[in-house]
Amino acid sequence: MDRKKGIVILYRDVCSEWLDLLCKEGIDTLGLHFIPDRFEMDGYLDWLSREGGEWIKQAEENGLCVEHELHALRYLLPRALFEEHPEYFRVNAEGERTAKHNACVSSEEGMAIVEERACALAFALKQKGHRYYWWSDDVSDAWCHCERCRSLTSSDQNLLFLSHVLNGLRRYDPQAELCYLAYHDTITPPHLPIPEGIFLEFAPIKRDLSKPLTDEVNRPTREAIESLLRVFDPSRAEILEYWLDVSLYCKWGRLPIERVPNRPEVWQADFAYYTSLGISKIKTFGAFVDRDYFDRFGNQEIVSYAKILNQYL
Repeated sequence: MDRKKGIVILYRDVCSEWLDLLCKEGIDTLGLHFIPDRFEMDGYLDWLSREGGEWIKQAEENGLCVEHELHALRYLLPRALFEEHPEYFRVNAEGERTAKHNACVSSEEGMAIVEERACALAFALKQKGHRYYWWSDDVSDAWCHCERCRSLTSSDQNLLFLSHVLNGLRRYDPQAELCYLAYHDTITPPHLPIPEGIFLEFAPIKRDLSKPLTDEVNRPTREAIESLLRVFDPSRAEILEYWLDVSLYCKWGRLPIERVPNRPEVWQADFAYYTSLGISKIKTFGAFVDRDYFDRFGNQEIVSYAKILNQYL
């Protein structure tokens, strides 16, 4: 069985402490991310071209698989195109074309640009692995209401967008696979057929992290993943949880940074539940865990997460 034990951090949080810790504790996959409401794709690419590229090389030499987990739609369809081509962009619920969030997936010319820029982004990232994690905008209820799109659910519009991204990716990497991020209003299964090469990444941001998934309070999360696994292959699916996500606990910087709760009983129950579904690829966000965090709080929670995860995968 193909297994994955991972953590996703902000590229601005990268430090030597992370590399030493992941290698020592048996975490095999590191995802790099940026906070989407501080859109930083250009800054991220600049970092990769300088010190980031060297750090990734070192990580890979130490056996880590490094991936890029990014809200990329705004880069793939630049908002600056709206003035000349509003038809590339979505119609909101009030019937107005807007450049704010996502796109019109029925625009053939707009989606052609998405494909071209997906290929260019893949060249820029130069990822070694064949699994890609490029997502639509980090927002709910913001897909297109135009005449051609309005009959499609958010999940189906997201799936159509991803199919174009995958087309572009495969011009660079013929073996490319792309995740369907089940998150916010795309957490319900698409009705359209799942294209070959698209796999599930489940990110249940609305769950109660203080209770295990088997608790009644988390029944909606269980229902969501079990429904999704009726249309996505469990053996290819991935979990992207929030167990170590300091950014979530501090409301994405709106509250002082505090130590992430250490809940081994919850994590153990969650790992048992996910693996019982046939899922063997599990990751968590760990945003805002930087060198300052390690200096203040240490790494006990990350070590605990890794040790328990290693018991299941």
